[in-house]
Amino acid sequence: MKPSLAVLVAKRLVDLITGWLGTLFFVFTYPFVALLIKIESRGPVLYSQQRIGINRRSSPYQIFRTKKNENIAGGTGAFILSNRQVDYGGEIFTILKYRTMRIDAESLGPQLAKKGLDPRVTKIGKWLRALHIDELPQFVNILRGDMSLIGPRPERPYFTLQYSKSIPHYLDRTLWIKPGLTGLAQIVLGYDDGMDSVVRKVHYDFSYRSATCNLLTWARMELWVGVNTILYLFIKPEFEGETRDLAGLRRAKLLNFRAYAPDKPDPAKEPTEVKSLVHLHQTKRSIVLVGRSPYELSRKLKEMDINPKKSLDVQVSPDENFDLEDLGFLINLVQRVKLTGGRVAIKNSSPRVQKMLKEIHMDKVVDLHRPQDTVKNFMTVDVECWFHAYNLKEQVPPSTWHLQPTRVAANVRKILDLFKAHDTKATFFVLGWVADHFPDVVRMIDAEGHEIGTHGYYHNLLTNMTPNQFEEDLEKSLVALGKLTPQKIIGHRASNFTIVESTLWALEILAKYGIEYDSSVFPIKRERYGISRYPNRLPHVMQFQNGNHLTEIPLSTLGLGNKLFPISGGGYLRLYPYRVTDRYIEQKNQRGLPAMVYFHPWELDTEQKRLNVGGMKGFQHYVNLDSTEWKLSRLMERFFFTSVKENLQTKRIQGLLRKNPVRIERMHGITEGEQGAFRLAPANWDTQTASTPRMEKLAMAPGPVAATVVEINSLNGSP
Repeated sequence: MKPSLAVLVAKRLVDLITGWLGTLFFVFTYPFVALLIKIESRGPVLYSQQRIGINRRSSPYQIFRTKKNENIAGGTGAFILSNRQVDYGGEIFTILKYRTMRIDAESLGPQLAKKGLDPRVTKIGKWLRALHIDELPQFVNILRGDMSLIGPRPERPYFTLQYSKSIPHYLDRTLWIKPGLTGLAQIVLGYDDGMDSVVRKVHYDFSYRSATCNLLTWARMELWVGVNTILYLFIKPEFEGETRDLAGLRRAKLLNFRAYAPDKPDPAKEPTEVKSLVHLHQTKRSIVLVGRSPYELSRKLKEMDINPKKSLDVQVSPDENFDLEDLGFLINLVQRVKLTGGRVAIKNSSPRVQKMLKEIHMDKVVDLHRPQDTVKNFMTVDVECWFHAYNLKEQVPPSTWHLQPTRVAANVRKILDLFKAHDTKATFFVLGWVADHFPDVVRMIDAEGHEIGTHGYYHNLLTNMTPNQFEEDLEKSLVALGKLTPQKIIGHRASNFTIVESTLWALEILAKYGIEYDSSVFPIKRERYGISRYPNRLPHVMQFQNGNHLTEIPLSTLGLGNKLFPISGGGYLRLYPYRVTDRYIEQKNQRGLPAMVYFHPWELDTEQKRLNVGGMKGFQHYVNLDSTEWKLSRLMERFFFTSVKENLQTKRIQGLLRKNPVRIERMHGITEGEQGAFRLAPANWDTQTASTPRMEKLAMAPGPVAATVVEINSLNGSP
């Protein structure tokens, strides 16, 4: 793939400016440098050598032909190749340098720079090389268009032929890119001293090449290389050993840069049928490709007809055997995706691959995610039909539910495909009514390995139910789900999050029926739901007076000043710009805390039946339905998500559960049906005499659990 036109134009403009300035400096300093060289040794002042330039191949199989008796070895040696087809991986040009070695330095053929103090280097040449003054004549090559200021190192034809036999994609280093006077590999790794250092440099050259697919990405990389080139020149030269003591070289030597992974099967010797390694998910606004092999992803992308109006997201999860061959395919993939305006993310990679990609500065080109042991967020789905939504209950009463058209099965299938594409597990809180009327929905979810929880049966608000009614509804939903899945149902989410101050009695009922966690508390106050000033916005344990306990995972809220706002779920996910949700989860994860994402299947259905329900209700239900799917895809590309059950077992969440539990007690002296009051107070307060503005008298629903006191161990535990 060619670099973008904007990059080519900008790069040539930089080359012309620096080429003229450098050439003028070369001309002015030439007499003095030439005199020093002539005083010490006989021979020419300038040294010409053939190098490999830009590779303008239209396909990786194009071959270049040499002229008869052409000297391609470089230098003054007599290494001659006869007339035959040879792939040099680029156009041959003549480079100019100040001579720093004896004139017979390569009489036996081309050689790599020797470790330590090279005996072939003259005394003046030692200083010219250390200060890189010997490369000043190359500004003439930059001005002529043979080279660029920044790019891969120009290699000699002889070594190019040798390296191409053992280093994968070596000839693609300069594919549509001119070699550079300086470059990412040159300033990080210094001079080549063996095959290992060449392999390391090719990694850096590929990284620079991938940055040319986008003007902004290229500008970031170019600026970094330019600034660090200047800093590089100020590092004190070391004549014994490396030219300079380079921190990047020390780090690179500790990393496992591989040309070929040692235990990787050779496709030519062991042809195997490739199983479906690529998952494709398309929406009206986006295309998502997920896979482990950059080669397979490139092949799939090449077969596709990309609609320019759709956003393209590619997610690569490289395995431990990731090597230079895979990196070459990855660079081609990145360039193809970036030139279409898409994005590439590296996810679920091993620590070795993460360190390597970060060291070669691929984080300037692709989104690099941290390893798998990072924060895992909660992904949840409330499985219900469009007519179960609270805003539509007046137009569609329960007696007419069975008459309404619904695509809940198709929508759940779409969600399962989306999760599969992103290798994500989730918790599905399924409505009992849906389980009885659409049993295949539950079976599909269970077959894909996702967790199943209960969302009640009739989707009634707990604030309109008595404890007995809630218990009957819960039991009926558990029976409906139990007939369709062997999973033990341990999770619950109340309809419209109506676990509020007046319905805390429901939590003891949940514990009674074996429910281990609830995710219904919204730590804000809204018309139908929420608990204002809720003391713990993190996952925590609720302790009951009878010794039972229940884990609570509150819904996510965003704090702005003294206000809390709901975020990252349902209508809030659809309403807010994607960047708001993305930034919230990013900041949350940076502090080691998980976020909760929730949505409904009907929120992905842009063709659902539309009712005239009034301005605000219609807006809340129908706003940005076409954005839900691509926002979810983008979030799963950027962050790690899993089911509630799996996340609760992680050390990070277990650590949170040990902090700041919420204690719930019955008030004494209150009988069934009598109104009582809740009080929020730290556990070490005297609950009989304490009086503070934080203590709120709240109305309470009648029932056997007539009243509760919520006692908190700490009011400072919320983020």
